Amino acid sequence: MDGRQPLNTSWMWRTDDGEVWGLSLDAERALVEWFDGIGCACGDSFAVQTFADFLQTGPRYGDPPADVLAEIYASLRALS
Repeated sequence: MDGRQPLNTSWMWRTDDGEVWGLSLDAERALVEWFDGIGCACGDSFAVQTFADFLQTGPRYGDPPADVLAEIYASLRALS
């Protein structure tokens, strides 16, 4: 092993109203997949955003907390 940590590509966070949001990075398609109401077992993402759009304009949904957002940006830059 080279000592590097694996790249994180999925996150979940709780919002102020108690909902759980999440997103996953699809490196092959360069897409951010958005999930809401995770506890409902609803299945697929409800929206997608390109890596380029996320890096240029920021998150379009879910209002990720600052620590999660910093990790997402780090992973996006490594994958772009």
